[in-house]
Amino acid sequence: MVNCLLIDKNPNERQRMLQILNGLGLNCDERSGAEEGIRFCHERRPDVVVMEASGVPAVKEFLRLVRYQGQKTSRPVVILYANKPDIADMGETIMQGAADFLMMPVDRDLIQFKLEQAGVLAH
Repeated sequence: MVNCLLIDKNPNERQRMLQILNGLGLNCDERSGAEEGIRFCHERRPDVVVMEASGVPAVKEFLRLVRYQGQKTSRPVVILYANKPDIADMGETIMQGAADFLMMPVDRDLIQFKLEQAGVLAH
């Protein structure tokens, strides 16, 4: 089973995304912020992190720390999403190790495709 961490400060959006991720068969935990997510990744080492990315400085620090921890395994795969992402921020976070950066709204089919593309889910 694929272990997933969802990070989103908005409880309604977190619930919506949890339904999608659980529906895809992922074993999901949730956190409301990057700092909690970093602690979780250090303790549990999920296979994938799906993270709301409107707080870009916190996201960049999250990516830096998670990439450092997962140097030997290239895990977790990190997929970011935001309502109004900045193109420069999107590119920079991908250069720093995010697998993808999605513009909201996202649906089940898009998440499934991106997880398959990243090698987290089988086709």
